[in-house]
Amino acid sequence: MEPTSYSAFTPSTLVKATAGQRFLAILVDALVVGIPLGVLSAIAPSLRPLLQVAALGYMVVRDTLPTFGGQSIGKKMIGIRVVKETTGASILGDYAAGLIRYVSLLIPLFNIVDACMVFSSDGKRFGDKWANTIVVKA
Repeated sequence: MEPTSYSAFTPSTLVKATAGQRFLAILVDALVVGIPLGVLSAIAPSLRPLLQVAALGYMVVRDTLPTFGGQSIGKKMIGIRVVKETTGASILGDYAAGLIRYVSLLIPLFNIVDACMVFSSDGKRFGDKWANTIVVKA
């Protein structure tokens, strides 16, 4: 499925990311968090709670971090980014939008439905809808 221009409300240069691109980006992010968490937890089990909090913190604000230019590591590698739907501006530094986008993934069972929504006609998860964001090619 080829990405298409998003809507009249965003600059015409924005092209929606495909569901496959979004999946690959989250897979990379999960590996970036999961592998070090597993290794460090095996080496120092007493640090596991602290490491889990740090991992959760990254996952919540990954698309807002100045360190990565407003993209998670996975999104940067895949070439996509999260932007505000109305302006097309990056959510860089907008920690509230990052948190709102992530909340829907914390609700048990609801998170599965939410994740599958990237395959819907508008390609937006509940988190995207609640935060008024879209995921586009960088």
